[in-house]
Amino acid sequence: MDEEEVKAKHKKVHWVPLESNPDMLTQFASKGGLPEGWQFVDIFGTDDELLAMVPQPVLAVTLLFECSQNIKAFKEKQREEINASGQTISDDLIYMKQYVGNACGTIATIHSVLNNAELVGLAEDTPLGKFLSTIKEKTPEEAGNMLADAADLHEASQESAQGGQTAAPEATANVDHHFIAFVEKGGDVYELDGAKAFPVNHGKSEGDLLKKAISVVKTNFMNVDPDSVQFNMMALAKA
Repeated sequence: MDEEEVKAKHKKVHWVPLESNPDMLTQFASKGGLPEGWQFVDIFGTDDELLAMVPQPVLAVTLLFECSQNIKAFKEKQREEINASGQTISDDLIYMKQYVGNACGTIATIHSVLNNAELVGLAEDTPLGKFLSTIKEKTPEEAGNMLADAADLHEASQESAQGGQTAAPEATANVDHHFIAFVEKGGDVYELDGAKAFPVNHGKSEGDLLKKAISVVKTNFMNVDPDSVQFNMMALAKA
């Protein structure tokens, strides 16, 4: 099944979107098997003083942003540049395409946890552990296709979405914001966005994933769309 066939198959598959709320992401991740001792926390700003408030170690950073025309134009230019110059992608990176509507928050959470499965001690018999073993040798397209059939993860996501601070929108709602994740593999920081053609390697973390990810957010998102205040960041960190 090629990518266009996969998109057609899942055109009517939508999940209730997760709110940009660390408790909600933690709840979903915990239902999926994230062990105690790890949680998602707010990142309140990009200043050094505010970043110092984030518990360490940080294993992943998530970003919620508005899908503006500026961001879309930058995304297309970035895709063309990477296609022309190429990039190195770690064989150990877990990345899936997004085919399920409104599941970007769920996918950002999954990307955050699965790329740190060994560090957090994710058990193989948990919903996320089972999903990891299922997609490990699959392509990003195959993994994204399989998410739609992961009933236990869908149930965990739906239950978590209903527990937010605001009323959850309908699964078919047209949501104009998008979640992505940043993780580290082999010393490089990767942007994982299931709506992009591929993961993006942003270079060496130099031992500080949080600092590097925030630098990318400022350069590739905030500076690209300077009139927007629709940016929300969270970190997967030690509780």
